Amino acid sequence: MRCYNCGCELSEHSFCTNCGVDVALYKKIIRTSNYFYNQGLEKAKVRDLSGAIVSLRESLKFNKNNIKARNLLGLVYYELGELPAALCEWVISKNLRGKKNLAVDYIDKVQSNPAKLEATNVSIRKYNVALEYCRKPEKQGVDLAIIQLKKVASQSPNFIRAHQLLALCYLAGRKAEAARRVLEHCRTIDVNNTRTLRYLEEAEAMLKPADEKKKDKTAREADEKDVVSYTVDNETIIQPKGIREHRGSNAVLNILIGIAIGFSIAFFLVLPARIQKERADANESAKTIGTQLEAKNITINELEQTLSDRNNEIASLRESLNAYAGTEGTLLSMENLLKASAVYLENRENFLEVADYIREVDESSWTDETSENYKRLYMALKAAVGPDVCASYYKEANTAYRAKEYQDAFAYLESAVFFDPANADALYLLARTQEALEKVEDAKVTYNKVIELFPGTLQANNAKSALNKLK
Repeated sequence: MRCYNCGCELSEHSFCTNCGVDVALYKKIIRTSNYFYNQGLEKAKVRDLSGAIVSLRESLKFNKNNIKARNLLGLVYYELGELPAALCEWVISKNLRGKKNLAVDYIDKVQSNPAKLEATNVSIRKYNVALEYCRKPEKQGVDLAIIQLKKVASQSPNFIRAHQLLALCYLAGRKAEAARRVLEHCRTIDVNNTRTLRYLEEAEAMLKPADEKKKDKTAREADEKDVVSYTVDNETIIQPKGIREHRGSNAVLNILIGIAIGFSIAFFLVLPARIQKERADANESAKTIGTQLEAKNITINELEQTLSDRNNEIASLRESLNAYAGTEGTLLSMENLLKASAVYLENRENFLEVADYIREVDESSWTDETSENYKRLYMALKAAVGPDVCASYYKEANTAYRAKEYQDAFAYLESAVFFDPANADALYLLARTQEALEKVEDAKVTYNKVIELFPGTLQANNAKSALNKLK
């Protein structure tokens, strides 16, 4: 377990030994999430998939970054034929951790089988069509739904919702035996699914009358076999077998029956008082359990609120860290400035390499909190190599401009003006290049800048002439 604040491995203490933040509650939250994950794993192993979903969702309520719980939840959805729900969980898991994550393999495996995806889409569409048929009041709608659902069942054997709807249609059509077969298949997929068990109970209830008739017939046949008849004084007497053989034991049997009745009377006299006592105890236990449950709910709400606050703090810290360490962050700008300084100190002739590093420093990211020494070093290096860099880029730009390669000339001149804004030739040629690239408004701005910065010079006079032509 790692600290949410600094990422260091936590010890047995209730605080982080590296940054000192209190992690007692954080540990409790993580352990609770892991407890529900282990519970969901045990249920999934015995194919109690609906129970596993409940446990894994509880695990993710406490720790939404529990990768193992989210991946297992996706697998459970996949086993139930809920491919969209499974992909949703795996995509979230992949976004939370892009590397060393089984969710990446699961997604690739699903996406590498387009036939499977298409079959799943077709099954879902047919299931929705069947659902619409079931909502129609006439019996024909149920029959059409059964046709669609049979196709879905053959294409997606694990799509448990389609099997349950098919069983419900069978029950509506009084086809209890067919419904029971479908529901038994559902139980092989998810043994404790509440809806499956409820439908199965309905099917058993439909089948029960026929079974009871069969049992009654069998009982009558057995009774006939156990009955004897004989004649006494022209009268026919019918009685069960064994009475004549055991007539001598009737007296003892009657005595035993009398004793049993006596005990029963005594028992029923005492029973009401005992029932009242048991009810009072049960009510007291229910009150105690209700109080404990309410206290636990309050604790869970507090933990959820604390977890939400911690997640917001983590998100804020990550944003701050990205601002420093991102692709355009302060740390990267500092690194480029240090590289530029090192190259300049090693060999001042490598001013173009120094210029490349300086261009990577993002001045727009500077704030009031940016170090003044950092700014001074940047400006000093830029001023030190600026004239040489500008001269080199101006030479390349001039060659490209004469060759009518205006785009290349523009790139060189833009860098030249960046390093030496006081170079009148570079600024004037930049305006000419912008005009050649048909960037008329940009060219006007640059010509005006030449006139403003270098009055009375040849470049200023030429800029005025060019500006008049443009107007």
